[in-house]
Formats: sequence, structure tokens, C-alpha cells
Amino acid sequence: MVEGIIYRYRTGTPWRDLPESFGSWKTVWKRHRRFSGDGTWDKILTELLTHADEVGLIE
Repeated sequence: MVEGIIYRYRTGTPWRDLPESFGSWKTVWKRHRRFSGDGTWDKILTELLTHADEVGLIE
């Protein structure tokens, strides 16, 4: 799922044009929508930035 979402944003392709290797585009879209609505993406970004700061990757 996450790889499909990342692929979509990296390429700019419409959701309906996701390659079948990521599964149903509707399922990928629904997961993205749910993660966006419930704050999951914000939590992931915060955790990644915190870790990067701890190991000195952020100046």
C-alpha cells in the first residue's frame, strides 16, 4: 500500500492509473485517505524527523 502511495506522488499519475502490482487503486486510495484523515502520515513524518535529528542528519 505505502509503496503504491509513494509511487503515485512521485510520478504524479492519477490514482486509477496505478500499476496493478500495487493492488487495486481503490484500496490504495482508501488507505491514503484514511491515513491522511486520522493523522497517521503526520505521526510517521514526526517520527522520521525525530530519528533523523537524533542521528545528526538535520542541521
